[in-house]
Amino acid sequence: MSKFQLFDAVSLTESIALADGGIVPPETAGAIVEIFKNGEAYLVELFGGWVKAEVGGDFIPATQDEPESFMETMGVETVYPHQLRLVKSAREIMGVREH
Repeated sequence: MSKFQLFDAVSLTESIALADGGIVPPETAGAIVEIFKNGEAYLVELFGGWVKAEVGGDFIPATQDEPESFMETMGVETVYPHQLRLVKSAREIMGVREH
């Protein structure tokens, strides 16, 4: 049985390497987007800070309350259960009826 479910909000318990060569630190926020082999591993979208796009396409720092702001995706990586901590279940985020 899988420890985490699709769309659960999670955070990293340790640093992990990104496929592009970067490193994301512990406590990085993420969301489960795929479950492999009944929970042996997870595909997790990892988020950075709040940003918004400039006209030229560059991202600039923003706050959550600014119009058109969003959390920047740092990467989508395979992560193992021991590297994750549940922040909020998908059921709590979406409501039991919608899940």
